[in-house]
Amino acid sequence: MTIAQKLGRYLLVDEIASGGMATVYRGKLLGIEGFEKDVAVKKILPVWSHNREFVTMLIDEAKVLVPLQHNNIVQVFELGKDGEAYFLVME
Repeated sequence: MTIAQKLGRYLLVDEIASGGMATVYRGKLLGIEGFEKDVAVKKILPVWSHNREFVTMLIDEAKVLVPLQHNNIVQVFELGKDGEAYFLVME
């Protein structure tokens, strides 16, 4: 499903999967002069964006993953918020 929706500095291109807490998208970091970088964006579902417990779980996930360095663990590039939407950007 092609969606082409902006979220902060990112363009959400396709939905990869959706679960009980969040949706994961194939995205692109958009930079100057046509620079683009492919990323995965995990965006908390709108129904949970006002629930502090779910927001805290996403923040905790980011904090746990950031220091980990392993070929089988994706790197977290950013924990962000655009309006009411909390999201993680990963490799």
